[in-house]
Parts: sequence; structure tokens; C-alpha cells
Amino acid sequence: MTSTDVVTAARPAGEVLAWSRAVVEAPLTAAIATLPDQTRAVVGHHLAGQDPLVAALALLAAESVGSADAAVEVAVALQLAHLHDQVHADLMTRAARRGSRPSAWVEFGDRRAVSAADALLTLAFTHLTGPGVMALNAALLSVVDGYVREVEMAGRPGAVEVTEHLRVAAAQHASLAACACELGALAAGATRDQAGRLRAFGDHLGLARKHVDDVLALWGGPAVSGRPLHDDLAHDRRTLPVVAALAAGAELTGSPAEQARAVEQAGGRRWCEQQAGVLLDSALGHLRAAGVRQRAVDELAGLAVAVTTGRFSPVRVPAAVVPAQATADQVPS
Repeated sequence: MTSTDVVTAARPAGEVLAWSRAVVEAPLTAAIATLPDQTRAVVGHHLAGQDPLVAALALLAAESVGSADAAVEVAVALQLAHLHDQVHADLMTRAARRGSRPSAWVEFGDRRAVSAADALLTLAFTHLTGPGVMALNAALLSVVDGYVREVEMAGRPGAVEVTEHLRVAAAQHASLAACACELGALAAGATRDQAGRLRAFGDHLGLARKHVDDVLALWGGPAVSGRPLHDDLAHDRRTLPVVAALAAGAELTGSPAEQARAVEQAGGRRWCEQQAGVLLDSALGHLRAAGVRQRAVDELAGLAVAVTTGRFSPVRVPAAVVPAQATADQVPS
């Protein structure tokens, strides 16, 4: 640790995300400029509402052991892969909006959206070499496997175990965050142990964020989630609070608002909020054990809170509120 690390204060999460977006903006724009006009229009529309979290994770992981400059290509690759995943996810779920904007498939049609997603994936791999290509490929295969299993579960008669839903959620929503942390750290010279700890941090962070997203999608409303209130229930999507409520014996009938009340009364919302806290605590434990620069630890921790439990309330619920022995496969009683 240098004297600069000691005296330089950690940046708040909003500043970190703005910095990350600025770092990748030029190479990301240059990559997208190589696309045909029709495809570039679709990507540009989707890019306007991009979430720079995976780029930030890659850059901060690199800074934790060396310089963020070493991981710019990794950050761009992961950001392109993340954009691909978002376009693909909107198509799969028929989500009409991405944040405050119409989804790419709504604005341009399915075929152009599929072509844009394919182009983004191809561009992502052009920014990596060797082991990085293999790692990103493994992460994306995990995401695809998650979607395949989700479709299979939706068509399966009878209830599906909560643990199976959690495995699918992890495959879909934690793989890229974990990959970003690992590849960013390795690009800057991290040891295997450091990279592994940072990967575990990203893995738990990604799943914690999924719990938060599912709660806010049901109860947040347009101002918070960019989607109508109770939207997932209106489309019969079995998100994590719904699955937890069903496992606790809830019967979901009536309007989406009535179903949302039943989910909350059965403990589905409370369970998701608690599990987000448990997973966040686990992520921060791996981060603290990584043996990396304290400023990076502070910034990664602040970012992790901001994109997970910090979205429930400006003040995080103390970890002591959640039983230390809680695990991600517990359901409300």
C-alpha cells in the first residue's frame, strides 16, 4: 500500500459509476462505430440507458491490486457482453421497457434486436485474448443455461423448489459480475487467491442484486424500477419473492395487486430483503479477505451496498438484523 492509497478518500458509488462510464466511453463508442448503420442504431438506442456496473467492477478490481488502465479492454468486453445480455433478456421475457426507454425489440422489432445482440457479443470477444475469452465464454454459457432452465421450469407442472430457482437466478445474474471482478483483477496482476476472492465477491453481489431487483419490480413502481407496479405478477413471472411465498403456502389469485399483498403477507418480500442482506454480507466478507488495497475495498463495498440493499433505504439495515446462520436456500416459515 502506498502513501497515496492511505490519504486518498474513497469515492462514493455515484462518482465511481460516472468514472467507469467515462473510462469505457471512448473505446465502447469506437467499437460500436464499426457496426453497420442498421445495427448501430439499435445498439445506440439501448446504450443510452446502459448500466455501467460490470465495467466498474472490472476497473475497481484492477485498481485493488494495480492500475485500472490494465483492465480497460476487460471492462469494455464485459460491458458489451452485459449489453448483449440485456437485449437478449428483454426479448426472452418480452419486457417492454428498459429503464425509462422502450426496449430495443419494441422500438426496432425482434429481428433487428437479435442482430444487435449478436453483434454486441461478437464485439465483446474482440476485446479479450486467451484465458479471458474462455472465462467470458463460460460466464455467458452460464447465463444461457439459466434462461434455458427458466423456460423449462415455467413449463413444468407443479411447484419448483426455491433452491432450483436460486441456482437459475445465480446463473443468469451473477456470472458476468463474477467474471468482471476476476478478469479485472487478473489483468492488473492479482494472485489466483485474490482473483478468486474478488470473483466470489462479484458472484454474491450479483445474486444479492437480483433479490433487490425482484422486490423493486413488484413494489417499486415506475419511478423506482421503470416498470408498472406489480408488473411481474401481471405477466405471471415467478420471481424470487413469488417463489418464496408459494413455498410458504401462499395462494395467488385475483388481481396483480391482490397477489402482491398475498406474497407480502406470506413473507416473500421480507425473505428477499433478508437474503439480499445475507448475500451482501458474504460478498463483503470475501472482499475483506482478498488482501487488496483498502481504498478499492471501500469503493467496491460502497458500490455493492448502493446497488443492493441501499436501494431499499438510504440507511442499510444492520447485518445483526439478519440471523448470521441464514443461508440463501432458506424460505419464510
